[in-house]
Amino acid sequence: MDQRNKIFWALFATVFICFTGDAALALAEEKVPENEQTHYLTEERPFKYKLPSSLVLAQAEQGTDGSTGTGPNAGAGTSEADEQAQIAEALANPLSYLWLMFTQNDTTWYDGDLLDQLGEDAKIQNTTLVQPVMSLQLTEKWKTILRPVIPINSFETVDNVDISTGTTPGVTGVNFDRKTGLGDIVLWTAFSKQYKPPFVWGFGPTVIFPTATEDELGSGKWSAGPMALAVGITDKWIIGGVFQHWWSFAGDNDIEVNTSQGPQNVERPDVNLTDFQYIIRYRYSPLTNIGIAPNVRYNWETDELSLPVGLGFDTLVKLGKLPLKIGAEVYYYVEQDDDFGPQWQLRFLFVPVLPSPKWSRKPLF
Repeated sequence: MDQRNKIFWALFATVFICFTGDAALALAEEKVPENEQTHYLTEERPFKYKLPSSLVLAQAEQGTDGSTGTGPNAGAGTSEADEQAQIAEALANPLSYLWLMFTQNDTTWYDGDLLDQLGEDAKIQNTTLVQPVMSLQLTEKWKTILRPVIPINSFETVDNVDISTGTTPGVTGVNFDRKTGLGDIVLWTAFSKQYKPPFVWGFGPTVIFPTATEDELGSGKWSAGPMALAVGITDKWIIGGVFQHWWSFAGDNDIEVNTSQGPQNVERPDVNLTDFQYIIRYRYSPLTNIGIAPNVRYNWETDELSLPVGLGFDTLVKLGKLPLKIGAEVYYYVEQDDDFGPQWQLRFLFVPVLPSPKWSRKPLF
């Protein structure tokens, strides 16, 4: 097993243990009759969410000592519509206690001068991002959010073009082949002591691991840098952004490229990349938002900007008893790499709200 696969399976095992460990404990305890557990979503808006006792719903936004809410509505019966609205309220907060399995699929159409020179048509690239979102209460005042981003890429590209960072260097291959597999895993970690609406913020490190199973599916570099987020949440709007920047500090220095003059050993581009996801959503109803959250990127290695604009929606539904956010967005890139860059993007969202470990809501220190 090579080093990249070892890194991937180690991260996968960590995520799997975190998501399943407490469910196993709940099954062992099984002290409360089914459908009689009370879980409070937020201190401001407690609600009674009924689930089998083996499933402890994420987001019991409890006191930091682990006690449940004690507001005037705690324990009071609410309608299913009210419960869904309160879950949607928590989903609007990127620093809530919810544990999520955020799944995103992006289909992107690429075009540019490189394709024209090689006599190729526009290329379709696809990425599925699996993003477990895990909230942990560190102290009575501070919490952290862990969000690994695990990409499954299907790229039709040439040697030495890194679609994941948007880097098209001076020397590239000439034959387009489709490669499918694991891309470079990103892990960002946000620390915050201001995690309750109407204004939340957090900051921390972000790291890119060179886990891609094919050279064409990743950068081949270890990269790291800062991340920060700030979001304002009101009755009608969700506005904010998530900033990340990466510099490479280790990894592959060169790569063999099949050029028009035959194989050449060339330098693999460094990573010097800024990513800003701006969030603008209008809260059309308690369960439905209309708006956008695209990723704007500036590649400092190539001095190229990728700027998408568009529109989309998301809404909260139920799959049996499981709360589930679904959505769709479409983007047009008003700025992109002229050599080989994105033109259009279609995005689908699928976000189950998963059981949350009880220990994650108690201070660890």
